Amino acid sequence: MEDKTLKELLPDFYKEYHLGDEGGLHQSSVRVEVTKNIILYIPNFTARRKAVIKHDIHYIVTGYPSTFKGESEIGAWEIGSGCKHYWAAWVLDASGFMTGIVFNLWGVLKAFARGRKTKNLYYDNIPDDKALEMKLSEIQKFLWLDKYTTTTKPSIIDTLVFALYALLGLIYSILSILLIPFILIYTVYVKSQLKKVIPTH
Repeated sequence: MEDKTLKELLPDFYKEYHLGDEGGLHQSSVRVEVTKNIILYIPNFTARRKAVIKHDIHYIVTGYPSTFKGESEIGAWEIGSGCKHYWAAWVLDASGFMTGIVFNLWGVLKAFARGRKTKNLYYDNIPDDKALEMKLSEIQKFLWLDKYTTTTKPSIIDTLVFALYALLGLIYSILSILLIPFILIYTVYVKSQLKKVIPTH
């Protein structure tokens, strides 16, 4: 990847993963691809909007792709490095983190361990506008991602802390089951609105 600014790299990231202009920042709902055939929607609430630009930058600077596997790893990395001030990030990351434990255990464990050794933008140590003007190598160095790459291996302590977070995530997952009916109803509503917008032939 060329050493461009994040402002230059983000449009290509959005285009590559079909995320729309600005990653859907100003849209009322968020498309969640569970599988290629199962698409759900959740409201794009204010707390998520505050975190989304940082989350998108994190994808680029860490090197995790915006795929099912990559979503579990970026979630684990953000939880490992901390979601201070951004509860919405923790809530959304927890879903990917717990899914990854089932389907991508080694990947999320490595990402979590890498997160514990690096920093992220949720601590507001760099304003969003400044982060966007920084070159990729500059922000990676600032967050220590030049030292700790995707090959970072977990220590025993990392593994023990990971197990603790997995326990908390299990509790969260059980509680979040209560939200499934609301998500399904909202998904049906959004899809019905999309059909009205998209003309049929």
